[in-house]
Amino acid sequence: MKTEMNEEYLNRGMDLKRLALYLQKKIWLVIMLAILGATCGGIIYQVVRSMRMPVEYEAVSKLYISFGHDESGEVYQYYNGYTWNDLLDTDSILDIVMTALPGYERRQVQDATTAEILSDIRLLTITVKGDNEKFVREIQDAVENGLREYARESKELDQIEVIRSGAPERVYWDDRTTSACVTGAILLGVLAMLVIGFNYVLDEAVYVQEDVEKKYSFKALGILTRNQKGLQPYAGELKANIHYIMGEKRSFAILDMDNHGDMRKLEIERLLNRTDTDGFGRNVQVDEGFSWHIPEEENSEPKGEWEVIAFNENILSEEECRKIREIEGVIILLPFGQDTGRKTSRILSFLRNQDCQVLGMVIEQADEEFLNRYFA
Repeated sequence: MKTEMNEEYLNRGMDLKRLALYLQKKIWLVIMLAILGATCGGIIYQVVRSMRMPVEYEAVSKLYISFGHDESGEVYQYYNGYTWNDLLDTDSILDIVMTALPGYERRQVQDATTAEILSDIRLLTITVKGDNEKFVREIQDAVENGLREYARESKELDQIEVIRSGAPERVYWDDRTTSACVTGAILLGVLAMLVIGFNYVLDEAVYVQEDVEKKYSFKALGILTRNQKGLQPYAGELKANIHYIMGEKRSFAILDMDNHGDMRKLEIERLLNRTDTDGFGRNVQVDEGFSWHIPEEENSEPKGEWEVIAFNENILSEEECRKIREIEGVIILLPFGQDTGRKTSRILSFLRNQDCQVLGMVIEQADEEFLNRYFA
């Protein structure tokens, strides 16, 4: 029976409206984590940016190359960007450059200098990068002079003329703090949604009668709300269902899974013993079609024929089970929105072994606003 019930519960699918209300109650967590993600994303980006993006200067030179002619009169035109990069690393050019740079190492100059042919093979672009302006300027001047000297000594080149020598400029990296913040917010927001969704799937709490009917093989008799917003139909439904299942009997036991049996006993007795209201107090007419619920005093003693015997889950023992058998049945109270599934299954197994009849189940301390939105 238990296995069939669980299979049916899993196969009925997801209640999307219940899921939407569940997520609505948790939206504050998503917002907080999204804000935290944005903050962390911005901070991490700035830290990494300061560590991995050092100060850098860059100078760009444009040089015009006049090629020589071979013995047949053809122009030497086999130079390209790769060729010039290779030439800059050779002794024929680098030796000339290094004579103007005392105190510098060859590897420093090689790493700092790049040659490119962007379109026209006669236009050579030299880029020098370094961590300070003086370093860049000195290498730029030395490379320009070295290339001019190399052209004078090369048969393939007539001359190299510097047509533009740009001053070293500070390189500013793009500031993507906003993108980092947005990315952090999205990542933690999505993570929060996944965690909430995962918890929802594993959630064994009950919120409405359908949850009780899906999860347990007992009648869902009704709902006891927290009674914060006044007029409610749920008390009347609960009262009618208890009257129906009890017939002529006027006493029964309740077993509170939230361990506030004495409080629930008073609430249920007030409900059953009153005839002037469908709730736990009195309804005062305020305007046409609208009434406001006035709760009774907490310590007022209910008067009437109904008697409820209360038990709590945490002290349920063989003696309590004997009393439940004598009174011929117990109604189990399940706390609204609390995951008591495993505990309830354990108690139901214990009651079956003790031959205690379960008359039905009631959801207690329900959020009336949640219910009104769900049933709207």
